[in-house]
Amino acid sequence: ESGEFYGNSDCFLYRLCGDSMGVYRPKGTGTTNYMYCNPESRSKGYDELAHGLGFGGTSDRPRLYIDEVLDECVALEEDLTFENGPLLSGSPSGQDRHQQKGRFDVEAMEIWAVGGDEVIENALNARYEKRLEDIKRIKKAMKGAKGQYLEDLQSGLTGNKMFAHRDQMRGQAEGKCAEEDDDSDEEEN
Repeated sequence: ESGEFYGNSDCFLYRLCGDSMGVYRPKGTGTTNYMYCNPESRSKGYDELAHGLGFGGTSDRPRLYIDEVLDECVALEEDLTFENGPLLSGSPSGQDRHQQKGRFDVEAMEIWAVGGDEVIENALNARYEKRLEDIKRIKKAMKGAKGQYLEDLQSGLTGNKMFAHRDQMRGQAEGKCAEEDDDSDEEEN
């Protein structure tokens, strides 16, 4: 989970459609935008990057992009990372306008993990450890903010009038008003 690209030159894109197949390997031009996974929950939507799975292209315009909610998916024919070629089936003349722009809808998704049980277990453990670190950082930040707020309250920095309404309400319950108290003070002087 990151807004940054990762992967290596073993990554590739492919197209399977009936008897037709296309495999698009990295061009080897030095561009390493292989893939990324950027969920909106990671950034709360404030990072201004595409939220979902991206392959190739840029974070603004991935070559293959699968939106988090599967409704804004894009498959382009070229980018700087992978060899050029169509990822969607059909010819441009037979496609509707939606497909001509490289947009598509996901009907079903199958996800594979390659590398054996040990590799998958290590990846899941690394993800778990990263999430624990994130939770600790958030708790530390929250604790720090609360501690600073309490310190400000005790020092009077937050304002002595913060709870003044409480005292006024107590006075009203006893049948006194702040104005009556002021008048009685003036009469005593």
